[in-house]
Amino acid sequence: MQSRWIGWALGASVVVATSVGFARKDDEERKLDAVAPVTAAPKMRAAPSKMGATPGGAQDIDYARDRIHAGEVPHPNTFTPEGLFSQYDLPLNDGRTCTKVLCLAAAAARSNLLVQPEVRHLAQLGFSSSFDASTWQREPLNLVAVVDKSGSMDGAPLDTVKASLRQVARQMTAKDQLSIVLYGDTSQVHLSPTSLAHRDRVLASIASIQSAGSTAMEEGLRVGYDLARRTRPKFRGSTRVMLFTDERPNVGATEADSFMAMARQASASGIGLTTVGVGTHFGAELATAISSVRGGNLVFFPNPTEMQARFEKAFDTLVTELAHDFTLTIKPRAGFEIAGVYGLPGDLIRRVPGGGLELTVETIFLSRDQGGIFFAFKPAGGGTLPAATGPLADASVSYLDTQGKRQTDRVSFSEWTGGVLPIGLRRGQLLVDEITTLKRATSLHQEHNKTEQAFRLVRSLNQRFQQSGVTGLTNERELVAKLDATLARLSGHQGEPAPAPARRDRVSGLPQ
Repeated sequence: MQSRWIGWALGASVVVATSVGFARKDDEERKLDAVAPVTAAPKMRAAPSKMGATPGGAQDIDYARDRIHAGEVPHPNTFTPEGLFSQYDLPLNDGRTCTKVLCLAAAAARSNLLVQPEVRHLAQLGFSSSFDASTWQREPLNLVAVVDKSGSMDGAPLDTVKASLRQVARQMTAKDQLSIVLYGDTSQVHLSPTSLAHRDRVLASIASIQSAGSTAMEEGLRVGYDLARRTRPKFRGSTRVMLFTDERPNVGATEADSFMAMARQASASGIGLTTVGVGTHFGAELATAISSVRGGNLVFFPNPTEMQARFEKAFDTLVTELAHDFTLTIKPRAGFEIAGVYGLPGDLIRRVPGGGLELTVETIFLSRDQGGIFFAFKPAGGGTLPAATGPLADASVSYLDTQGKRQTDRVSFSEWTGGVLPIGLRRGQLLVDEITTLKRATSLHQEHNKTEQAFRLVRSLNQRFQQSGVTGLTNERELVAKLDATLARLSGHQGEPAPAPARRDRVSGLPQ
């Protein structure tokens, strides 16, 4: 790859906002995956501080976090596996040297999931990149911010939007340019395309935004896309529209001027979309729909403080696409069946002969962290596991790199035999257990009025987290403990103490 830049912004991404924010890393985790600051152009070579990669779709579960920490039980649709996984570094070093734009790793381990007792193994397909974190830079960005200034945005929502725009403006460089379109009753260009060499002018324009009028999202998008199309030919770099709103887009509409139709049309012509939702429930349905558009991802952060921390770390990678049309075919070996897929954005999945699956991900994004997709395996036909003499499954992948060239790779999922499991797989075991249990428990409470069963599931998950020694999951321990307390109250177990961590011998299981 000879280009100085990567990520041609062919797609759409979504950023959403509430009140608890993304999972901050504790000190131990930060030491594990700290990276050097960005200082120079990217180089295609393996490096000690390699960048990561993550599938598109939801990039957090922070709306659910916000509701849980507020003492509520959120709807199961607010949890997405890819959203949870994207909040953590899940490195999986299987010994292969990474020399490509997108690198894959695979491994499996014995596992025990609370709500899927038939599962015996959990496998991880890990994503990384050969880009050096200390030298990579994104390409110049032509950003058109489309801002909902309607009356419902008055106060905290608009304050968060303006703070977001200020943070974006501070992180953009003199090679970037920013435009602002406002919409309420009407839509108009508030700031014409302005180079960030004139940052004071941009910041003054942001400060002058005021709330007024009703909401006309499609009209605002139309004006924003028209401006993006006019400016794109003259700009050397990527062009992206960033939509800020507290209104949930209607992804079911099929008209030519609907949200999704405009997003798909713009994506096909090389204009990306980032949607920033403020204080609204943007759940799994929207994440799935957005993922069907090339470049789609969904992020949720709540207030200016959390937004600033997120953008400081991830703004450049959120708008940088690493690979497109990623197709994975996974075929289990004799004696195994696929029992679950976790972390796949969108719904492009089909069965293939031999009990396998073919999965398609529209976009893989560059990331400071290494991500992945997880697969659960059970004995075929409900029988016993075969002798551990080889891989559980084989996978072949195909994708388009940033130059539009088709790349292929093959990996096998073998049970890890190298001693201590990689930290990505160890975290993944708990995170898959968490996301599946939370979805089941919240469904029991919200949809089936079975709060007692929901409480017992979350109580068991709480105990697993307290007994686990896996690093970097402090936020999840706190989240599960908070939901445990809420369900204990709702099910009449308020006076029943949460379980204390058991002190047991790791080998014998006997109390110490």
